[in-house]
Amino acid sequence: MKLAPRRLIAIAVALSVVLATQIVVLSASYRAGALAGMTTLGLACISILSTLLLCWLALKSTQSNREQTLAPLISWLDQSDIVSERASHRPPVLTGANARLVDAVENLVGRVQSYRDKLLVRHQRVQRLLRNVTDVLYHTDNEGRISWITDTVTDMLGYRPGELEGRPLRDVLANAQDERVLLDSTQLHRHPTRVYRRSGEIAWLLISSRRIDDAAGNAIGSEGVCRDGTRLIETQQALNEEKERAQVTLASIGDAVITTNAAGAVDYLNPRAEQMLGVNVDDATGRHFDKLCNFVDTERNVAVNGLVHKCLASGALQEHDEDLTLYDRAPEKTGHTVKVTISPIRDSDQVITGTVIVLHDITRLQQISREMAYQANHDLITDLPNRRAFEQSLDQALAVVDEKHSHVLCYIDLDQFKLVNDTCGHNAGDEMLRQIAARLGSCIRANDTLARLGGDEFGLIMRDMSPSDAQAKAEELRTKIDRFRFRWDEKLFRLGASVGVASIDREAIDATELLRRADTACYLAKEKGRNQVYVYHGDSDETLTRHGDMQRMQQISEALDSNSFELFAQFIQPIDRREHERCGVELLLRVRDTDGSILSPQNFLITAERYNIAPRIDRWVLHRAIRLITQAGDDHAAIEHYSINISGQSITDEHFVDYARGLIEASSVDPHRLVFEITETAAVTNTHRAGELIRSLRALGCRFSLDDFGSGLSSFSYLKNLPSDFIKIDGKLVSNILTDPVERSIVEAINQVGQAMGLLTVAEHVETRAMLDALRAIGVDYAQGYYVARPIPFEMLSAALGTRERVVRAR
Repeated sequence: MKLAPRRLIAIAVALSVVLATQIVVLSASYRAGALAGMTTLGLACISILSTLLLCWLALKSTQSNREQTLAPLISWLDQSDIVSERASHRPPVLTGANARLVDAVENLVGRVQSYRDKLLVRHQRVQRLLRNVTDVLYHTDNEGRISWITDTVTDMLGYRPGELEGRPLRDVLANAQDERVLLDSTQLHRHPTRVYRRSGEIAWLLISSRRIDDAAGNAIGSEGVCRDGTRLIETQQALNEEKERAQVTLASIGDAVITTNAAGAVDYLNPRAEQMLGVNVDDATGRHFDKLCNFVDTERNVAVNGLVHKCLASGALQEHDEDLTLYDRAPEKTGHTVKVTISPIRDSDQVITGTVIVLHDITRLQQISREMAYQANHDLITDLPNRRAFEQSLDQALAVVDEKHSHVLCYIDLDQFKLVNDTCGHNAGDEMLRQIAARLGSCIRANDTLARLGGDEFGLIMRDMSPSDAQAKAEELRTKIDRFRFRWDEKLFRLGASVGVASIDREAIDATELLRRADTACYLAKEKGRNQVYVYHGDSDETLTRHGDMQRMQQISEALDSNSFELFAQFIQPIDRREHERCGVELLLRVRDTDGSILSPQNFLITAERYNIAPRIDRWVLHRAIRLITQAGDDHAAIEHYSINISGQSITDEHFVDYARGLIEASSVDPHRLVFEITETAAVTNTHRAGELIRSLRALGCRFSLDDFGSGLSSFSYLKNLPSDFIKIDGKLVSNILTDPVERSIVEAINQVGQAMGLLTVAEHVETRAMLDALRAIGVDYAQGYYVARPIPFEMLSAALGTRERVVRAR
């Protein structure tokens, strides 16, 4: 680039002046004197000033010229957009140094645009990330106000970014104390924080935040990332609650719970396990389960090990069926009887990572089971074996009978035992039974079995004893009881015992048959006068009786199945027609033999009760009676009541009341006309059940009669406990009132007590006119017997009623 001519002339003149001035200065310098010095100094100054002037002029001219030269370059730079994606136009063509400057600038612009492109790529990438990230990013200023927040806050909390920007961060915090933690943390800190949603609900956020400082270390704001942790934290809280609940449960349950790792080493004990093993969890952790627990098979008394190893090896649940006794490591200490269950613990890949062992302590359960088993086989009053256990002992004795071993069964029934109960109460009776049991127990051998079979009955198995020796022993026991005196409340009682003896031999098919034989012998001992011993013989009349029983049982079963029983009726006549106008009728069951003759009702009823089918017969009778009474209708208007017998077995049948109630309510029969007869013996034997039966059916309007009263020598106190309407005086007493003053006095006493209690009295077995007159003199209300009327089929009652009225009026 060339300089202008004027600039060259100015520079040349300036240089000439400087050169001339220097020559003059040099010449003058050789001259002495002050003038020369002054002259030299002046010339030098002029030279310098001239040079400066000329240079200023030259530079000014050059600057003006350069600005004109660079003007196109400056204009190009002003017009260039380095952030635009559009390529800028080429710069103007310059020469010399300016051309190099243009090249440098152009190169710089290209580099800036390349950097811009990279920044754009990075910006787009960040934008995509921000759009895909569900977390919320925010900035706050140095006063804690939100200066910037991402759009994701709308999905997370319901706010629009503009609603939060400029607001203090604490406005959305549920706990104001969290603000300082979020703003002042110098390190990245993740803090679970409760915040308000726009709806007012509380949300849990996991906020990672830190403070932003300038170069001088002064806080200028903060930044953070928020992640919705509501579900995570609530799940964690739920897990914590579940864990706490599990720990409390494990601490509270009565089972010991132990967990091990895959090697069988213990890593957890619940408090019950600590108690049972006698070791705390810290001492147990890390020890192998087999080293910690000492198991012994309760039945075989052998050590049991390797339970955990079996579970780990098989990968299946292990339940040890046998009862194990768990000791701590000292076997002399008291152990626990346990049931052991071991289950494998698996991870998500089904790999076994350990086991969980549950030890169910059944020590108390076994104790209770033994107690219940003992109670199930023993009498609570005497502590002797009960009937169930005795029958099992009988079966065992029967199983070992052979030529070398013979056993004998004794059936002992106390005489007059009810007298003690009637006079002094059941507590006295129970005490007497205990003393009798103790006396009998002191007289037998260790291998003999004494049991209470029920009520006042005892059973005795005498093993390895001949029948003759057994009979002598039975007589010894009877004598022991006969000499026994029982004292209670200044009262002294003397009892007796009827003893039946039966050999335990191969002819008996089971324990029931053996008991039946001994019971038959005991019954015969009572029949012969009580307080004696009777030995059962297979070829005696008892065998024929048993055969007859089997025959009668077959007939009873056929009659029930074919509905061939018959109902007969026998009139019950009012003795004084002025007090009782209408008569009563007792319904009697009859069954015919194959030849059409009527079997003895007493025989087949005894057989029915002996073989426990009396309740079926009672139901048949009640059903048939109600049907016949309903059919008779007004034809039987002269009959005041119908008496129906109920067996002692029906009294103890808890379903009989419901059956009777259902029949009566479903019929049109007036319940007041139904009088249920229960024997005094059955009522006294089952006082509680009899009372319930009477009260239940009396609630319907039915009435009750105590049959055969006086036969059991029972106390009159039973009359107060059993709400009855009639008393039927036992026929044996009535039969002797003409010849036996004592029995007449008994009849009079029964009648007086009955009438004093408002009960109607009925005398049975009235066979003659003299007996009827005697009963009238005594004041008995009703009479029943062959003199009054014989039993007739029910179907003949209607015809008999008219005839009877004429006969009664004639009498």
